[in-house]
Amino acid sequence: MKKKIIKGDRLQRLQLDIQKWSDSAFGKNRNSLPMVYHLKKEIEELITALLDVCGMGVDVSDEALREKYHRVVMEYADCFMLLIDSAAHFPIGTGALLNAVEKKLEINKKRKWGEPDKNGVVEHIKMAGDL
Repeated sequence: MKKKIIKGDRLQRLQLDIQKWSDSAFGKNRNSLPMVYHLKKEIEELITALLDVCGMGVDVSDEALREKYHRVVMEYADCFMLLIDSAAHFPIGTGALLNAVEKKLEINKKRKWGEPDKNGVVEHIKMAGDL
């Protein structure tokens, strides 16, 4: 009987696989900070890819849009890989990371939010004791 894969287990296996690959490719004696700097570069690439399709919708029948959509997906993948690899090297496992995300979501639900800036970014209104 095949064991049902729990999403958290799948994510943990993925994080470990990425960490193993990155350690073999780039060396084991690395810390999270250079990975986060690399993540900043990848986020800029993601922004560029998104700007290329923003407002167009995604018509998968159009070959050019499919290619642009695929580029966006791959840039998200780059960012996600670097994020969970840097967490692994901190070290933060996916279980702890998911718990923190759930906790932070509950905090965010209780916050008051400002108006969007020129890029559409909305930040929470700072209150005493904010994280």
